[in-house]
Amino acid sequence: MSESLRSLRSSNFKGIFVLLLIVLVIVGGIVQIVRKYPSIEAKPVAESSKLPGSFSVNFPEQGESAVGTENLGVIAASSVKNPIPIASVAKIMTAYLVLKTYPLKPGEDGPSLTMVANDVDEYLDGLNKGHSVLKVEVGEVLTERQLLQGLLLPSGGNIAKRVGRWVTGSDDASFVAKMNETAKSLGMEDTNYADASGVSAATVSTASDQIKLAQIVMQDPVFREIVAMPQATLPVAGTVYNVNGLLGSHGIVGIKTGSTTKAGGNFVSATPITVGDETHYILGAVFGQKSVEPLKSALDESVNLLDQARTQFKAFPVTQPSSGFGQITTAWGTKSDLKTTQAIQVFGYPGMEVKYSIKLIKTELPISPNTKVATLTIQAGQETQTIPLQNVQPIKPPSLLWKLLRI
Repeated sequence: MSESLRSLRSSNFKGIFVLLLIVLVIVGGIVQIVRKYPSIEAKPVAESSKLPGSFSVNFPEQGESAVGTENLGVIAASSVKNPIPIASVAKIMTAYLVLKTYPLKPGEDGPSLTMVANDVDEYLDGLNKGHSVLKVEVGEVLTERQLLQGLLLPSGGNIAKRVGRWVTGSDDASFVAKMNETAKSLGMEDTNYADASGVSAATVSTASDQIKLAQIVMQDPVFREIVAMPQATLPVAGTVYNVNGLLGSHGIVGIKTGSTTKAGGNFVSATPITVGDETHYILGAVFGQKSVEPLKSALDESVNLLDQARTQFKAFPVTQPSSGFGQITTAWGTKSDLKTTQAIQVFGYPGMEVKYSIKLIKTELPISPNTKVATLTIQAGQETQTIPLQNVQPIKPPSLLWKLLRI
């Protein structure tokens, strides 16, 4: 092969290589330009904060106690948290399961039960033993609402047994099993029910656990209505009175008393507090009062507990950080603070944790300043509110140079 031919072939190879290199660069550049770039991200400046101050109450020296609300759960409890007998406070769970099985709307009476000989026998047996009972007769017809009144106002233990069997369609043991199953599902880890009425000293719980239950059941308007009744008139028993002697005083609207020799005096209480157009319920539980008058002691201590707690619940303003509640960032270096123009308040107590999360609702670029680009979710207890957030700075798409040079 001549030198001139060899030189020509080498020149052709170089030309082809350069051409291929140019094609690769062009194709690579096009791929880089059209390749999807990372999405913009929005994160809160802080995931949580605490309301100013600290919640503080003095609990009774005797027994055990706790305080909370229907939407915030247990807030504080005494240092003693051992399962102890709760007596007729057990009927809160019984009533809850009745309403869960046969839901009632305000104004409704619900289905009825006809009293039979066994119901009368249970009434007479409880009466002879000195238990709290509701007088019944064979053939008497009681609606669900009347049964709940007989259960919760005069604290009819015989009614607790009767409605328990009604709920399960079986025997007493089946209902007790359902009570315990429900307790576990509500996080009442230190509770054990041995009967529907609370007569058994083996029916035990803690103040904190009963606040958890009260938190749920006080969300039912029919339950709230019945426990707030000072009296009711029933077909055979006539006028029956609420054992809760504090009803209507000190703002107390329920919930349930309980007292036996082994249990002492027990009371789960509720008092409403109105903030803006919302009504919340402060819940108290005082158990194991063993004075000369144990139930009176439980009631008195409950008043003291609620009075201390009441003033600490209010609407707290949530102050927006100077840099906003969050920030948008991009992989190509564009950033913007996220701010709201709304005043924000949350219902709570001093020292309560407030949690924040942000969700983007607009991702198409470019985004002009002051666009509602995200939402801020504020969680206080079980309540949440959603606030629109605006970007302060413009959010531009990545430049051509960034697209070409990105890895």
